[in-house]
Amino acid sequence: MSTPAAFAFFDFDDTLARGDSILPYLMYCIRRGAAPRRQVFKAAWGFLAWKLNPAHASASKETSLSFIRGRTVDEMDDLARDFFREVQQKRFFRKGVQELEQLRAQGVIPVIVSASADVYMRVLPEFLPVEAVLCTTCEVREGRYTGRIGENCKGDEKPQRISAWLAQQGLTIDRARSSGYGDSPSDAPMLLMTGSPNLVNPKRKLKQRIPMHNMEN
Repeated sequence: MSTPAAFAFFDFDDTLARGDSILPYLMYCIRRGAAPRRQVFKAAWGFLAWKLNPAHASASKETSLSFIRGRTVDEMDDLARDFFREVQQKRFFRKGVQELEQLRAQGVIPVIVSASADVYMRVLPEFLPVEAVLCTTCEVREGRYTGRIGENCKGDEKPQRISAWLAQQGLTIDRARSSGYGDSPSDAPMLLMTGSPNLVNPKRKLKQRIPMHNMEN
């Protein structure tokens, strides 16, 4: 039998940290010599393909992150830790970090649910007080990345990923005691799983769907 619990589901980019994280990560990898300079052009092409057809988001990420193919998980984890220490940690919103800390102190379970790739997001619990990170997965075989990327963790995919994770944990959402935090209209399906949706630096279309609980960083 599943146990009800209080959760706080957070988007990451522009909710807990300033801007999109994939470009800073890519530029950091290039500076470290982990990715070739031409990767910038591949990423630009991937971004354009995604803009022309948002349904191709996973393929666009594969193009942008193609340099991870053949790299070991341990190698990329070490690089991700350095990226957060040297770059991304400075982009965290102070109010967002404080909110996480307060929620955790109150017994709420904070979970990040993000479209960002797990090749770097998987180490995030070492830098923020969160229980889990559910995000776009990069395929691994025999300890190495294949370069294949799974379903983009965005929109309706977020509630599906949350539900699958909850089933694995033997937990259910106590909706009245749970909250969600996001900035984009694609976060709405996740926010509406909770009794307290919070809009962080919200885009206009999100405010139209959920016109309440605005929170600026």
